[in-house]
Amino acid sequence: MSVNPFDIVAYQKQDHEAVCRLLVESFKAKFQSLVSLEDQEIQQLLMKIWVQNPNSTSMKQFVAKENDEVVGVLSLKWKVPSSSLPETNPISLAPLIKQFGCFNVFKFLTGMHELEYIPGPDECYIDHLAIRSSHRNQGIGRHFLTFAQQFMVESDFHVLTLHVAHQNQGAVRLYNKLGFHVERSNYNLMRHLFFKEPVWQRMTWRTTK
Repeated sequence: MSVNPFDIVAYQKQDHEAVCRLLVESFKAKFQSLVSLEDQEIQQLLMKIWVQNPNSTSMKQFVAKENDEVVGVLSLKWKVPSSSLPETNPISLAPLIKQFGCFNVFKFLTGMHELEYIPGPDECYIDHLAIRSSHRNQGIGRHFLTFAQQFMVESDFHVLTLHVAHQNQGAVRLYNKLGFHVERSNYNLMRHLFFKEPVWQRMTWRTTK
């Protein structure tokens, strides 16, 4: 599926740096609430901690590209059968602590853990969706969401879900326009402490069949 002139393609390892840079730009406030580092340092830390496997059996990441440059990213995840081996990316903490400081590394890891969500059976979950600031309001986010809906249907999942901070009403309105509904709102103490965003909404989309 493509967004003319943007192409949505599967993430590859060579996209890692560009994706991390995009995530730091898009979720700058969240990262800055965790660590006392410059944006470039946050990107370096994220690149070393958040290693993605293009051949993962429990998630799939897609990027929107314009002239081979990453301008958007979408990550989908789901629950793998219990018989599958867990996917792990061991992290060597010593060099990270030496470079970024003990407090920054452990707070960053803890904060990232608090954002983790384990999907239920037959659930496809939008882990993150981000668009480069220079390319927002051009329809890429909408196309990513319709792409995710099509992926859910073609992969035989029963529901597409996501979490969004209550205060991010712009995103909530976009999701509503594409058929997502607020299933519930929850107060999350740890996310309140780490990210200053106390209330999070779980939104769902199902086919009308």
